[in-house]
Amino acid sequence: MRPVDKSLFSTNKTTYNPYGSARTDLIDALGGYCNYCERQGFATALEVEHIQDKKTYDLLKNDWSNFLLSCKNCNTCKSTKGIENTFLPDRDNTYEIFTYLESGYIQVDPSLDSPAKEKAQALIDLVRLDRMPNRNGYKGKDTLWQERKSGWEISQRYLCKYKKDDCDVETIKDLVLNGGFWSIWMKAFKDFPEVQKELVASFLGTNKGYFE
Repeated sequence: MRPVDKSLFSTNKTTYNPYGSARTDLIDALGGYCNYCERQGFATALEVEHIQDKKTYDLLKNDWSNFLLSCKNCNTCKSTKGIENTFLPDRDNTYEIFTYLESGYIQVDPSLDSPAKEKAQALIDLVRLDRMPNRNGYKGKDTLWQERKSGWEISQRYLCKYKKDDCDVETIKDLVLNGGFWSIWMKAFKDFPEVQKELVASFLGTNKGYFE
C-alpha cells in the first residue's frame, strides 16, 4: 500500500462543507487512486473517506486532516470501524507490510515482528483488502482480487521486457499511472532502483521519506 503525505499539497482549505467538495483537492494532493486498494479511479468513482468515521467523530466530518481517498467498495467495507490499532497509509510506512501474490491475494509480510503483523492484518481487515466473493464472509461482488492478479501479471511481463531492454522506465511509469497498483509494480522492480525512484516521484502525494 502506497504511503501518502497530504502536507505536500499546500493549497487545500482546513475545512470543507460539504465534505464531498474536498474530492478535487484530494485528487490533486494524492492522485486519482484509492488510498487503500490502489486502484485507479475517475473522480466520480472516488469518495472522500473519513479516517475517523464521521458518525462517531462528527466534529471531524469536514476536516481536511481526517480525509483520504477511497473507492466505494473500500469505503463501504471500512464503514465505522475503529482505527486505533492498525497501520494507515497517511501515518505509517504501509509499503513494507504486505506481500502481493500471483493469485491476486494479499497477505501480511511474514518478516514483520508480531505487533506489526497484528497491525498489518488489522489494516487488511479494516477495508477487506482480501475480499473475494464468498470468502471469509464477504458477500459483495467486487473483483479487486482479479484486478490485482491482472496487475501482478502485467508487472511481471514488463519486468521481463525491461530486463531485455525491450521497454524503458517511461513506459513502466505510464503503465502504472494508468493502471494503478503502485505497490505491486514497486515490488516487482525491487532490483531496479531507477524504476522505483521514478514511480515514487511520479505519484502525487507519495511519502518520499520512506524511500530515500
